[in-house]
Amino acid sequence: MHNKFDSNMNVLRNDILKNIYSGNDISEAELNLTDLSIYSRNNTFFSKLSNVIKRSVLDDSITLTNEQVECLNILEENNLFLSAPTSFGKTFIALEFIARNRILLENIIFVVPTISLMNELRRKCFNLFNDEFIIITSEAELDQYNHVAKKIMIVVPERISTKRFKEYINSNNIDFLVYDEIYKLKYEISSRDTNDRIIKMNYIYKYLINKSRKILLLGPFIRSVNFGKSNIKIEQFITNLNLVYNNIEKQPVKTIDNLEFLKDKQFVYFNSPNNIKKFLDKNELNTEDEQYKYDEDIIQWISENIHPEWYYSIYLKKGIGIHHGKTPLFLRKYIENEYSNPDGCIHTILCTSTLMEGINTPTNKLIIYDSPRGTFELNNLIGRVGRLNPQNPQIGNIQIFDEKILDLYNPEQWIDLKILYEVDTIETNSPEDEILYLDKSSIDGEPEKRIHDLKEILDSKFGIKMTEVIESEIEINLLNNFINIYDEITCHEKEWKVINDIKYKLLRSDNKYLGGLLTSNYSFASEDKFIFDAVYSLMINGGKLKPVINKFVIKYNPNVSDINNFIDALFQIDEFIKFKMMKMVGIYELFNSKNLFNKSKNRAFIQSIYMIESYFDSADGYERILSDLGIPQEDIILISNEISKYNDVFGTEKKLKKLMEIALFDNLSPFSKKIISGL
Repeated sequence: MHNKFDSNMNVLRNDILKNIYSGNDISEAELNLTDLSIYSRNNTFFSKLSNVIKRSVLDDSITLTNEQVECLNILEENNLFLSAPTSFGKTFIALEFIARNRILLENIIFVVPTISLMNELRRKCFNLFNDEFIIITSEAELDQYNHVAKKIMIVVPERISTKRFKEYINSNNIDFLVYDEIYKLKYEISSRDTNDRIIKMNYIYKYLINKSRKILLLGPFIRSVNFGKSNIKIEQFITNLNLVYNNIEKQPVKTIDNLEFLKDKQFVYFNSPNNIKKFLDKNELNTEDEQYKYDEDIIQWISENIHPEWYYSIYLKKGIGIHHGKTPLFLRKYIENEYSNPDGCIHTILCTSTLMEGINTPTNKLIIYDSPRGTFELNNLIGRVGRLNPQNPQIGNIQIFDEKILDLYNPEQWIDLKILYEVDTIETNSPEDEILYLDKSSIDGEPEKRIHDLKEILDSKFGIKMTEVIESEIEINLLNNFINIYDEITCHEKEWKVINDIKYKLLRSDNKYLGGLLTSNYSFASEDKFIFDAVYSLMINGGKLKPVINKFVIKYNPNVSDINNFIDALFQIDEFIKFKMMKMVGIYELFNSKNLFNKSKNRAFIQSIYMIESYFDSADGYERILSDLGIPQEDIILISNEISKYNDVFGTEKKLKKLMEIALFDNLSPFSKKIISGL
């Protein structure tokens, strides 16, 4: 254990940082004592020699801190768990290690919690290592570049579960595993992640640490963690070394005037998408007299492909981006990029923690409008403010309205992390899944009895072994529900009936979007309880919103508020199809492997599964890659058909760049053009 957590030193360091950021001179002795020598302006021989020794291999303009050097030295010899504030540069340590060992390393895996973080890291790795490594984020790329020796695979945990990744990892050694934001493996009752995702993430963690030669686990504000169950040999490095200075101030009154939308670039934090909507409905943002530049092509495209009065585009015209988990990915990417660009069209982002936790978009100002879920989340939010720039340090500003939120803040209060897999006890309300996937046992034995009963049914009726269920990573509750209605759901004559059973009988607990389809929540009168089947409509239109919105407008003659509420519901439905209904594909593949389906008798069921699968991925696999990058659905087929011809071009980024040389590029949406031009 390398415990560098020192509260007294942190107080001294923070005081010195305050002076540095205020433009005051600091002695070399003080900088060296607090490991802040990166701010040194000393040009003596010994200072220059020290800088040469600590110079980054990745970027020779960067001088490492003593603790960063220590982490890299540990990592050369051992596995490492690193807990440190955001400004410490945890991901930088991983990239620096790759740069120092680029000759020896071949198969590298980064596991990150969000697609946004995956894309950001992909861009960094492409810029740093594309001459030596192929960058992979999808099965299609793994298939295409399977023969390439040196790979950097960057994935969200669920990608590892796919058949192609499993096959590859099982037959190849992983030279270096980096698992970022390791605290996501902790189960909390209040967690936004569902039981099934927490369990699956832990199962992937268990799988990968047993397949990897070198392991680096990263997380912020973690005081301790136990690896007793996995029994991996790993050094722990705990440090509260913070390299930036932030000023936290309490605002007297929570009013719209305090938010000062017209001045600096800033994030405004809300604890849910619904609270952002309520805030916008309640407050008229005083921006009418201001003239903001905005991208007319972007606004025009949204008008033509979604709706001209969609409130997202109204606020984009004011320089305000709305960013949360339900915001479409192509728009999230646009907002992030425009905000990061000093000359971009976005000055304010109204966001939830998905932005603050999901991507390292730099900001020097954060307004905390709502209360976070606890001290850890608040520490994490504040830790994202300010970016390290020794040549031009700028103070990060955090504004808090509520005294109770201010009381929550405690930079010394770190968590004792309990990774779900590393804990012997059953923590979730999915005990069967924990037993099967995380090697646990119950106290009363009841879940084991249910597993035994299921095992007998699977074997006797379907010829399926429980080991095959585990290999397919299927949720036990969902599997039970499917078996209970097997004869009914597989024999429907119409696809919409199959989809209905999936929605209401198999995935009922995941139907969070249903409230958005209740006609009672709209201004128009209707005899129906729900709006028409928007799930099925979105599926048959390949995820394109405009035809479904047009159908809604023609059928109900809604007002602007109704239209906006319906569009919000459609984005929830899009997520439901991609991340919930997709679970049915794994079940289908398992049962189909036993030749249980008849193409005639089970036609509607088979076709429904194909509809779900094709919604998320095209036959050549490019749909997922392009969607990840933020390409709108309207462009994906066009781009996919073209770049699939470029067999002689090495790497997805280079294939996309080639599009700029042909006329097709001019026909793409402004979102796609910006993404491709920025590669």
